Amino acid sequence: MQRKPRHSNHFCKKILLMKFFLLLIAGALLFSSCDTSSDWRFNSATSGYVPVYAKAVDLENIGVEAAKPVVKPGKVYVIGNLLLQNDVNSGVHFIDVSNPKQPVKLSFLRVPFSTEISVKNNYLYVNNYNDLLVFTVADPANPQLVKRLKNVFPYHNSEYPPVSNTYFECVDPSKGIVVGWKSANLTDPKCRR
Repeated sequence: MQRKPRHSNHFCKKILLMKFFLLLIAGALLFSSCDTSSDWRFNSATSGYVPVYAKAVDLENIGVEAAKPVVKPGKVYVIGNLLLQNDVNSGVHFIDVSNPKQPVKLSFLRVPFSTEISVKNNYLYVNNYNDLLVFTVADPANPQLVKRLKNVFPYHNSEYPPVSNTYFECVDPSKGIVVGWKSANLTDPKCRR
């Protein structure tokens, strides 16, 4: 006849209780987001993120300019002999490719904070931060704005940096609209994600 250890039931209860407390602590950490209270302060220099601001009027500063070099190449679309290339966060280049060996830059359409373009039936669709802009490209030297649809792309999260588990400079709405985040050295950051 085998004897059961007396302490096994008591030991199992302690293990279950410890697991419960660990899950409780992990849950509290998981659901914490941005703590702006003064209960915690980093009080030192650390790396983190600062918001990049733009004024609403800057977002709508759209226009046609002379052709210029591509800075941050993005998506490319071709309509017949016309090639359109997104210059990320700047706008769209219009290039004549009727002679593929000698493409000719025609114009540049300035669209601040544009990251995506698409073309269909002689219409260019481009985002302007959260808005969708529609242009006719019948005259590539002078594309015309046909329509602006507000807040079509509400995916821009302007409250937090693109990474978790980091310190950041708290957003100040009086400085404008947050259009991005950049890494920086921070002193005494007040926000954490």
